[in-house]
This record gives sequence, C-alpha cells and structure tokens, in this order.
Amino acid sequence: MDPVILDVLLIVHFAGLMMGAGGGIGSTIVMGYARSLPEEQAGVVRGAGPALARLSTAGLVLMLLTGGAMVQFKYGGFGAMPTMFWVKLVFVGTLTLAVILIEVTYSQVKKGNAAAAANLPRLGPLAGISALLAVVFAALAFH
Repeated sequence: MDPVILDVLLIVHFAGLMMGAGGGIGSTIVMGYARSLPEEQAGVVRGAGPALARLSTAGLVLMLLTGGAMVQFKYGGFGAMPTMFWVKLVFVGTLTLAVILIEVTYSQVKKGNAAAAANLPRLGPLAGISALLAVVFAALAFH
C-alpha cells in the first residue's frame, strides 16, 4: 500500500479522535455549566449537547472506518494484530455502545421524553473512560 495513503488514513483517524474528544469534553463542560444556571438559561445551554454528541459520533465513525482500513492495508487484516489491540477493541466497543445510546437518548428527548435525559450523566462518563482506555491500549498495541 502506498505510504501516502496510509499517512492520509492516519491523519483522518487522528482528526476523528480530536472530533470525538472535543465533542465529549465540550459536552461535559457545557452540561456542568448548565447545572449552575437557572432552569430557563440552563435549557438553552443544554441545547448544545446534541450538536456536541453528533460531533463525537462523526469522529467515532471516522476512526472506525480509517482504523479498519489501516489494519487491512498496513497489517494485512485483523489476524495479525497483537493482544493489546484486542483489548483496545473492547473499549472501542464500549465507546461505540455508549455513543449509540447517547444518540438514542437525545432522539428520545427531542421527541418529548425529557426523562430520558437522566441517562446522560452515566453515558457520558462511560464514553469518556472507554475512549481514554482505547487510546491507552492503542499506544500499547502500536508502540
């Protein structure tokens, strides 16, 4: 495989990581700030949550696509991957599940089920911890 293509895939992969982390950290900050505001102002601030979640979701999709492509093109498939890579994939899986559940939750809230928002304080940290552990094990797998 052309090294330039692998470089582009890695750059897009890291851009996806930045999008995911930026959306997640931004959401954490925005939601924390919203708790300190009167309810009428907090609702406006919380309105940024779905957009930040979509930014994170788009970043995760980029990482999944480029990660799979890099494994195939650089390493010849998943069979050649070290143990730490598989541990990383466990956390990528929990991150993906958390992101899907966050998107579903925001969809339910948008449809009028405000009570569904009670899940977000658990799902956000699950996504954040999963993302951090995926990065730790990626570093261990590819150093």
